[in-house]
Amino acid sequence: MMHLNRRMISRIGFKCIFLLMIVLPVATKTVSAQTAPNYFVTVYPTTPDSQMYTTVGKNWTVSFEALWSYGDNSGTEITNATVTVQVNNSKSEVVNTLSLNTTAGVFSFNYSSTTADVLTFTPIKLVAEDGAEWTSDLLDEGNSLYGLQSKSVVVWYDTFHTSLVSYVTDTLGVASVSVNVTYLLLPEEGLALPEWATYSNETFLPKIAHDVNVTINGVTAEETSMGVFKADVPIWLATAYVHVGVSREGWVTTSARFSFAHDANEPSWQYSMMFGIVLVVVVLVFVLRRNSGGKRLSLRKNYSVLGGALLLVTSVISLYWGLVGIDSTLHGFEWMLLAVLGMLSFVFGLATGLLSLKRKNQPLVIFAATVSLLTNFVCVKIFLDMYALASPLLLLITSVVLSAVSGFLICNSDEAFT
Repeated sequence: MMHLNRRMISRIGFKCIFLLMIVLPVATKTVSAQTAPNYFVTVYPTTPDSQMYTTVGKNWTVSFEALWSYGDNSGTEITNATVTVQVNNSKSEVVNTLSLNTTAGVFSFNYSSTTADVLTFTPIKLVAEDGAEWTSDLLDEGNSLYGLQSKSVVVWYDTFHTSLVSYVTDTLGVASVSVNVTYLLLPEEGLALPEWATYSNETFLPKIAHDVNVTINGVTAEETSMGVFKADVPIWLATAYVHVGVSREGWVTTSARFSFAHDANEPSWQYSMMFGIVLVVVVLVFVLRRNSGGKRLSLRKNYSVLGGALLLVTSVISLYWGLVGIDSTLHGFEWMLLAVLGMLSFVFGLATGLLSLKRKNQPLVIFAATVSLLTNFVCVKIFLDMYALASPLLLLITSVVLSAVSGFLICNSDEAFT
């Protein structure tokens, strides 16, 4: 009995395995037919390599080919269809969407970027001439899946990156400045691409920029080592404001700005400031003595004189910023407005400061104190922040305090003004 049971179990097991071998391929085939996509249309780049490299501001040609890839028309080009191409930046954000006609099947377009970025161009939809629409979302028709298959094109729109290496400011009126120039987007190890995929027909793109034209405050810099450029430039301000321009044939010229204290020039400006303050104090003492007429000096009655003296000091600070604006504009900074505001504030502050000493036209003097505060702090801060330059906080705070005290004193001396 035991022997018969074993034979029966063996037969049953054999039949189960045999049935499984027959059913499994059929089931697998059915699932494959339901899940394996048949991409009805394809939109591929016309070039074998989908990576390209160029400069910002340069129109780069991107080309695709649209083909029928399934059915009787398989392998033929799709004419007069509309393809939607999505443009993503390096952060995978959609920055643009283009609607393009396939014309005879191969279509191209020019695209440029004003900022350095890696842009990806991906066809996401095709609408045929008869209105049929194909997207990357697969369409289920009769147990078959159809859709659009596409490949992207990546274009690097690059520019130059300039960093400050060193500066020497121990010579009066001169600064020796060294900068390092690289390409902004290229990786440290560089990038290898076919000749046709690069703007300058290079096969290897190094990170370090070599044989480029570099100017520092208008002076042509010399390449002292690979990617490092040096120039001796005239500087006569207490702070050196440096403009670096980088150019190359066919590339958009880029610029960078830096600022740093000029050690050799600072003492001269400090002595000039001290001389100006002493001169203001001398004028102040002279006016106060004349107003007192040999009597006991009353500060309360001389608020207008004190306020005018402080206004004269702030006007000298305005003069300094006006000179900074003029000198920097000549070297490539967009600070013409700072130059104009600084010089106007100086002239206005000087004139109204003298009016305050003579105790005349109080409203105009109060307005001048406000203009001085806005120019020497708000405007200067805005122009420095424009290029992410360091702000001389001590000078800015001093300007605010002097302007505020000057305005306070003048506002509280109504009885002194005529």
